[in-house]
Amino acid sequence: MIKSTKLNKTYNFLLKIIIITASFGYISYQLFFNENYTKVMQLFSSSYSLKKTILMLLIIIVLMMINWSIEAYKWRYLINKIEKISFAKALKAILSGLSVSTFTPNRVGEFLGRVFILKKANPWKAIFITILCSMSQLMITLLIGSISLIVYILVYYSKHQVLPMYIFYIFIGLLIIANFSIFSVFFNVSFISKWLNLLMKPKWRKMKAYLKVFSFFKFNELRNTLLFSFSRYLVFSFQFYLLLKFFGLPLNIFEGFFLISLIYFVLSAIPSIAIAEIGIRGSVAVGVFDFYYNSTLNLNVNYNFGVIAASSVLWLINIALPAFIGNYYVMELNFFKDTKTNK
Repeated sequence: MIKSTKLNKTYNFLLKIIIITASFGYISYQLFFNENYTKVMQLFSSSYSLKKTILMLLIIIVLMMINWSIEAYKWRYLINKIEKISFAKALKAILSGLSVSTFTPNRVGEFLGRVFILKKANPWKAIFITILCSMSQLMITLLIGSISLIVYILVYYSKHQVLPMYIFYIFIGLLIIANFSIFSVFFNVSFISKWLNLLMKPKWRKMKAYLKVFSFFKFNELRNTLLFSFSRYLVFSFQFYLLLKFFGLPLNIFEGFFLISLIYFVLSAIPSIAIAEIGIRGSVAVGVFDFYYNSTLNLNVNYNFGVIAASSVLWLINIALPAFIGNYYVMELNFFKDTKTNK
């Protein structure tokens, strides 16, 4: 038993060192070897006053803190069903999750970074609750993006008549059905967990116990989770809008949020490895703006660098900075625990 405990401590320490090294390496690579950041820094020094730049960065950083605080509160709100934790501990979990996620496909490491900061709860139960938490954010992104896409099709793209309108109506119908289905599953997750328990074989008894966590949540709790997610969506969308304005894009508030919601909608549908995510973000943002201005409005404008600069700075402040801080809290994670605990 003593030998096993010592091995667990050794494995924990080695895994933490690997995570911190990989996270630092990824962030450093993006900062020092990414051409976009070099251009952004040059643009800051040559085009904007120091006072204006510092003021904008302070505003974006404050909004970043609000953004991740909402996420921490939302996760704590859900995870309290299996382990009571403080807001400070929830925030540590969010930041350590960001550190682990920087180098994992589709940022799946975020789940591990969060749940292994817990002391008593079973990791599998915590992972399922964290999935529910992440699903709520994805649902809001898809819902608002779908609404924007429907508006775009009906108001702008239908004028071109590239394809018969019934094809667009079918597509709109599929979007509505998809959103309705996702929200139906989310609000009936308790019933679905019971249904899965009935279908599972007896030998999967442990998994049945883990899935039972979905039955802990009532309709009003799931609704509140979506409201937290919607609040976060407004915050990081507003950050993006402010940066786009800062880098010279002539957007009104409606147009800005309309295009930003389309960008997030497309991003949510693209599988990505975290190391390429910043490139994907910039490419998608440029593609959406180009298509809207040049193809839809027939305006021969080129805002590519402004869009890429806004995307890059947003990634730096919203992902890289908190992930950098989160490396400190990775040392509190406990990946290998005694078998007698967390049942």
